[in-house]
Amino acid sequence: MDYKLFLASVFFIIIGVVIMRRNRFYKYEADDMLFATKFKVFLSGVLFLLLGFYCVFSELGKTML
Repeated sequence: MDYKLFLASVFFIIIGVVIMRRNRFYKYEADDMLFATKFKVFLSGVLFLLLGFYCVFSELGKTML
């Protein structure tokens, strides 16, 4: 198991959650420009979160086999 990759993936999960919590796009109306910008940043948080989960499960899968 690569501990550097595991720690980086945990860091990605934390960063993703922080980004998603700070940019709640659903508080704005759909025709507001803040909706679009917050939605883009929220999606980048989702990407960080998914990348972190993928790396964690990949590293844990290597140790199980």
